[in-house]
Amino acid sequence: MFILKNKTLLLLLILSIGINAYSITFTILPFSSENEEWISEYKVDDGMPRVLEESIINTKMFDVTDYDLLISYFTSYDIVLSYKSLVTNLQIAADFIKETFNSDYLITGEILNFDLKKGGKYTANVEFKVNLLDINTLKIVKSFIEKGSYTLPNTSQVYSSEDALFNESALGQASVTAFDKIAYNIADYFNNPPLTGVITRIEDNKLYINLGKKNNIKNGDEFNIYKTDKVLEMPTNEVSPITNISNIPKIHFQTNNTDAYISVRSNENGDVWYTSEMLYKYRHYKNIESLVASAKVIELYDNYAVLENKSDEKIEVMMKVKIKEQ
Repeated sequence: MFILKNKTLLLLLILSIGINAYSITFTILPFSSENEEWISEYKVDDGMPRVLEESIINTKMFDVTDYDLLISYFTSYDIVLSYKSLVTNLQIAADFIKETFNSDYLITGEILNFDLKKGGKYTANVEFKVNLLDINTLKIVKSFIEKGSYTLPNTSQVYSSEDALFNESALGQASVTAFDKIAYNIADYFNNPPLTGVITRIEDNKLYINLGKKNNIKNGDEFNIYKTDKVLEMPTNEVSPITNISNIPKIHFQTNNTDAYISVRSNENGDVWYTSEMLYKYRHYKNIESLVASAKVIELYDNYAVLENKSDEKIEVMMKVKIKEQ
């Protein structure tokens, strides 16, 4: 039996191995609404997933796939189903998202209340139901219902939930309040996974990270630091659509009440293509994470912390940091 006695050599061996700093990953689908006017007036079906996405990201515990990237796969397809129909086509959504984003769970949402009282002061009352679905079984593993209320000190313009200024409105603040509660309820359901952040600045032997007192970070906490490489792993049987269009990946399409697969897009000449080569290749990129070093918190502030860098390894801005579990 070979026994490795040299601790330095052992450390180098460990650091050279790709380590998966695994995080639970969610994909949020468009929301449904009890009131169609909330969709037509406030665009809640598209806007609320973005607000929830931000709330979950702010927990610093999970990965959430980009909602707008999900949309981009579908909006320019003129012969396939609309991305909004994924709400009621969960198997299609799951098949596509597992391949594209490697997610663990789907999130669906329902708008139960989205009320705005106008007057001297604008007061908003909202209520949401968020369902967490196992992407493999499509069973709801947990549902969360929360309310949010907010009163602006004065009148304000009313913004669509897709508007960049939506969060400054009464409805926006009320929505953030409700979704922040749901996000932390989700974290509690998963027993509060380890916090994950990034290095934002490097000065001498100090590493600044985007986690601080507000994230319950303490002096002396230790973080692992990871380098992430994006590797393109195309299918081995991939062929050019010019030579053989039969091997081009297909997407679900419903015709005559029957699910079928058809080419993503084509024209009268029989040409077949994806929305863009970049988006197509994105589906085959894999993130490979390797442990680089570890560092402890030596300074602490509300929104950030400073780690002491004692490593000789090359550490760069935007590398991932993940708190070591005690």
